[in-house]
Parts: sequence; structure tokens; C-alpha cells
Amino acid sequence: MNGSLIQPASSPETLSLRILRVSAAVLVALTFLIAGGQKLLHPDVGISMLARYATNPRAVAAIGCGELAIGLWLMSFRFPRAAASVAIAALLGFSVLIGLELRRTQPLPCGCMPLFPGATEPHAIRRGLWVAEGRNAFLILLAAGSALLSDGRDEESAGTS
Repeated sequence: MNGSLIQPASSPETLSLRILRVSAAVLVALTFLIAGGQKLLHPDVGISMLARYATNPRAVAAIGCGELAIGLWLMSFRFPRAAASVAIAALLGFSVLIGLELRRTQPLPCGCMPLFPGATEPHAIRRGLWVAEGRNAFLILLAAGSALLSDGRDEESAGTS
């Protein structure tokens, strides 16, 4: 691609694709930043699915730091395909854990950006888990689209060629 994010592109179509790619990357990045920040600000996850798999508060903090790192990497626009691939891998991993939780007779809430706080009934918890699965699928599609629209180079080097 010609130019950088802030320099004009050679054609309106190129600019439109760049805006679409950047918007998708920013939305995925913000989700990771919010989820990671929440885990670091509230390391006592209490009764949530995360507590089942990460029993040590340091493990929860490590997951939060990892999410923050992914979000910051996506926002840096450095090596966007690699960043999107890591984001997709993390989202797939979280989705597998949510899927395992959905199979339980007494599922625990996801604990990731809760949309149904205080849900205690299994059907309400399942609804929240399905929403989380849908959100992850949407974010995977956004990250994949961002990667496919990228030329694979970071924004700084893209402007020098």
C-alpha cells in the first residue's frame, strides 16, 4: 500500500480499505485492552469460568497482561498480520474454554467483560456464554479481515516503499 495511515492513499479504494482495516484492528484491540484491564483491576475473579482454569491470582494477572499486550500490539499497527494471528489464536483458545463450560450441567459465567452480571441461574449463565462465543466469532472475523486487508508490513515501512 502507498503511504502511511495518515498520508493520502493513491486511490479512494485504497483509502477505504485502509480505513476498514484500521477500524477492524482498533475494535479488536479495544476489546483486548478492556478485557485485560478488567482482569488486572479486578484480579479476584470470584465465581467465574476463569477461576476454574486459572486458580492462582498471578495466572489471572498473566492472562490480563497477555490481553493488554495483544491489544497494544494491534494498536501499534506493527506487523499487523502477525498481531491479528496472535489475537485470533487467543480468541480461539478462549472460545474453546467457553465451549467446554457450556457442556457442564452447572456452568460458571465467563468472567470476560460480563454482559449479564449477577447471573446465577444456569440458563442465564449459558445465555451469557453463548453471547461471549458470538462476540469471539465476530472478533475473529474482524481480525481475519484486518489481516487479509493488510500487506503484512507495519505502517512505517509501508510508507517508504
